[in-house]
Amino acid sequence: MEKRVAPPLPPPPPPPKKEPDEIFKVVEEMPTFPGCAHIADKAERRTCVDQKLLEFVYSNIKYPVLARENGVQGLVVVNFVVEKDGSITDIQIVRDIGAGCGQEAVRIVKMMPKWNPGKQRGRPVRVRFTLPIRFKLE
Repeated sequence: MEKRVAPPLPPPPPPPKKEPDEIFKVVEEMPTFPGCAHIADKAERRTCVDQKLLEFVYSNIKYPVLARENGVQGLVVVNFVVEKDGSITDIQIVRDIGAGCGQEAVRIVKMMPKWNPGKQRGRPVRVRFTLPIRFKLE
């Protein structure tokens, strides 16, 4: 009589790969530029946040010399990720008008203070934010 040997057990499945935290485009509470947390009314806070962001951008912008000399004007669009801790990462130029304007927009974004992170179901999440910056010669 032949002796049967049980087949070896299959190896255990690999541990599940940890997905990098998802980056949201739209969340219940979008990330906001700091400085308006004291305002309770959502609409008023949104207006304040937009105003503070514009003030920051346009008080720090240095019109690139090449752009000024060549009369380059227009809209540069950058996007970036506001991390769970409010820091800014993954800055990308989506639309550039050239002559150094895109690089200037990136420089300004890198200077930004930490934001108030976006929230989904009450928890901070990573959110991709798009920011248009207008370059206009005065």
